[in-house]
Amino acid sequence: MFRFTLTLTVFLLLSARPALAQFDSGVSALRAGNYTAAQTFWQSCPEDGRCLYSLGYLAQFGLGRPADLAAAKAFYTKAAAKNDGDALYALGQFAEAGKTEAKDLAAALKNYRAAAATGTCPDAEYAVGRMILQGRGTPRDPVQALKWLRQAAGHHQVAAEYMLGEAYESGWGVPANRVEAYYWYRRAQEGDQTLLAEEDLEFQPAVALKLLRRHLTAAQIRHVEERLAREKR
Repeated sequence: MFRFTLTLTVFLLLSARPALAQFDSGVSALRAGNYTAAQTFWQSCPEDGRCLYSLGYLAQFGLGRPADLAAAKAFYTKAAAKNDGDALYALGQFAEAGKTEAKDLAAALKNYRAAAATGTCPDAEYAVGRMILQGRGTPRDPVQALKWLRQAAGHHQVAAEYMLGEAYESGWGVPANRVEAYYWYRRAQEGDQTLLAEEDLEFQPAVALKLLRRHLTAAQIRHVEERLAREKR
């Protein structure tokens, strides 16, 4: 009864609400677990890229409805046409993983680049760097990859921070530098570990740091900790 009443109220109010307010109200409903209300809000701003992306999100993950990847991709495609960074990133993920059709690494990289160009999606910046570093959909180029990873890390993208640690430890595109590797692994350790694990279960800062400590002096480790402390001020 409560959900029905809320949804009816939403219908009555939406005509006077700008797209930003509708989008924000949908986000609040999503966080409250009221997926029906969230969908109603977002359906009422069909020309807004954020709303279209959010409808795709509901469809992809089966929130308030059965999961439907084809429908999700359709919403993401409409949102991407409006240059929505999250939608472009999602299309990159679909193409890279082959979620609705055959894998297409070149298309994935193209979408990640487009998402990164919006300036609103650090995950896409990381994805471009990761794919260039791994030679997925493009020739491998560690130097160019690190430029993207640094850009993403500058926006506190935790997987980019971890991969920079790997790059400095192994000498990918830069001279090997254990102190710098330790710094980036520590940055990753202080980030969101759930998001890091979602990107790659093998990204384990605590393990990497433990191994590196065997090769660093107490002064070198202290230097890194002081550097991190300064950055927090």
